[in-house]
Amino acid sequence: MLRGACGRFAYILVRNGGPVLSNEEFRAVFDASPDGMLIVGEDGRILAANRQCRALFGYEPAELEGQEIELLVPEAEREAHTRHRGQYVRHPHPRPMGVGLNLQGRRKDGTTFPAEISLSPLRTDGGLRVICAVRDVTLQKRLQSFSEAALRATEEERQRIARELHDDTAQRLARGLRPPELEDAGLSAALLAHFRNVEEGTGFRVQAHLEPVDGYLDLTEKLALYRIVQEALSNARRHAGIEEAKVRVFREDGYVVAEVRDDGRGFVSVGLAGDGRGLGLVGMHERAAMIGAGLSVDSHPGEGTVVRVAIPIEGDDEG
Repeated sequence: MLRGACGRFAYILVRNGGPVLSNEEFRAVFDASPDGMLIVGEDGRILAANRQCRALFGYEPAELEGQEIELLVPEAEREAHTRHRGQYVRHPHPRPMGVGLNLQGRRKDGTTFPAEISLSPLRTDGGLRVICAVRDVTLQKRLQSFSEAALRATEEERQRIARELHDDTAQRLARGLRPPELEDAGLSAALLAHFRNVEEGTGFRVQAHLEPVDGYLDLTEKLALYRIVQEALSNARRHAGIEEAKVRVFREDGYVVAEVRDDGRGFVSVGLAGDGRGLGLVGMHERAAMIGAGLSVDSHPGEGTVVRVAIPIEGDDEG
């Protein structure tokens, strides 16, 4: 547990009745974090701030202690933040970074920056404490914007080429360049059309379970997910030594998830570039990074492969 007292900084971590970290040791760990760290009471007042908060917000830690957390929120969002904070105190729960929220921090000079913020509630003898980790993601947002622009330019060029192709062979190629169903009928329709084309052209079958998720994704996210599934299936067809794979698209715990699973020969992750898979995997990771998604590839020799991409979403009322 964490025993504490409101004041300059008087916390001590204890376990089984004995101290694990002294106040000085805990303060050193607190200040060593690369993220801004805040401990906030259930009344919304800041009990402690680490040194990184100076670089993030322009305040000395001592200036923040005792202030309401809304001091670090843009003025236009403070009223809503106060309501959300009240709801959180009534139902505290861990919230990791990168959950699809567009959050902003406010500096001492009034300027703002895009932020990712994690929340970890902690019950103490003095009441609820919320440990907040704050990260400035300005650079990541700029890189993501640049990557999205590059992706849009690539897709627009594919669409232009597709419009100029007319014969049957060219039209089949065009569907691979830019799936018309994606904008006209949605992600599931585009994926199913791709699965049919793959089976008709190669005999490779896809078992699909696709939940409706279009309302949770913008066009860039749908296109990135479509391309990742497309590449994962291409890798399975060419390298796994099997004749079918399974694809699932579903919502789970605040994410839209796509899984491509095969029971083929599998592989080890070392030396991928030499067997034709490496560039495809790099491309999948890059597309996932463009939209702030997580991507994992789980594979072992003789045990098949699972490619999983998870896109954080807002407003998920599942459950």
